[in-house]
Amino acid sequence: MAVTTPARERTRREIVRRAMDLFQAAGYNATSLQDIATAAGCSKATVLYHFSGKPAVLAAVLEPAAADVAELVRHLRELSQSGAQEVAIRRFTELAVQHRGVMDVIQDVIPVIDTMPEIAGLVGDGLELTGFLAGSDDPLAHDLAKFAVNGLLGECRYPGDRTDDELRRLCDTALRRLLLRS
Repeated sequence: MAVTTPARERTRREIVRRAMDLFQAAGYNATSLQDIATAAGCSKATVLYHFSGKPAVLAAVLEPAAADVAELVRHLRELSQSGAQEVAIRRFTELAVQHRGVMDVIQDVIPVIDTMPEIAGLVGDGLELTGFLAGSDDPLAHDLAKFAVNGLLGECRYPGDRTDDELRRLCDTALRRLLLRS
């Protein structure tokens, strides 16, 4: 017997899927709840039944990436500083490629990201991950890690003709050259 998904859950997933498409194509700021509703084939009231507003839709769109980053940060806390840095570099590279579509969405909300409590967990985990990438408490190492993360996320956002493997290799090499001490 086939398992069916309740209509409510299918509608919610369609809203999230269409919102991601719209946020990537037009940007978060240029996409309205009505745009999302129209794309999902439902009413704006239906979107608001499932989500308290556009920031909540954004949080749902970012949830898979947020969950992966949170899981990684939990794991890194259990490791030594040097071990955590090595794992952080390897896993950040994977996550950046895997969730590269999210970069389009996040870039649009960076100026106001601190005012969005719906994604505060992702922001906090991202900052903590940057600290693990730095590999030390040195302020310059943290600045280099921020620089590397921002540059690589931008590169993942617009990879050009690079394959996923080429993009992984670029990210891994750049992080190692910038962040690992000789």
